[in-house]
Amino acid sequence: MVSETERIETAVEALAERVAQGLGLAVYDLRFRQAGPRWKLQVFIERAGEAPATLDDCERLSRQLSHELDADDPIPHAYDLEVSTPGIERALRRRRHWERALGRRVRVRWRDETGKVRTEVLTVRALNGDSAALTGGNGEELVVPLSRVLSARLHIDW
Repeated sequence: MVSETERIETAVEALAERVAQGLGLAVYDLRFRQAGPRWKLQVFIERAGEAPATLDDCERLSRQLSHELDADDPIPHAYDLEVSTPGIERALRRRRHWERALGRRVRVRWRDETGKVRTEVLTVRALNGDSAALTGGNGEELVVPLSRVLSARLHIDW
């Protein structure tokens, strides 16, 4: 059964993707969650190609999306809209994020088969079904079911 929050995210994401595409942008991720006493709608955007989204891009999408959300009214209560980029060390929450991270280093926090929480920086080698094949710096190969991942984000060696 789909929760009310998931229903809202799905409806808003379709709307946000349409608006973003019209502005030459793409929705990387979207979250609708309660933050303290208020609800927050976070939309993370990027440009097609290599150039990062700019503050101007965020402002344009925020204005246009706000207008469209007011017209369609898919959210039945008050919320704050926040439009930003996912950042250079972006979160990997969806399969498509993992697919784009192939060959890259990621910081992954997951619960192993014994229930222990592990955190490591690993390289994404492949996606097989609902699991990620990862390699550590020592050559150790791991297969981590995506359902066991607690958090993951691209890792940049500064």
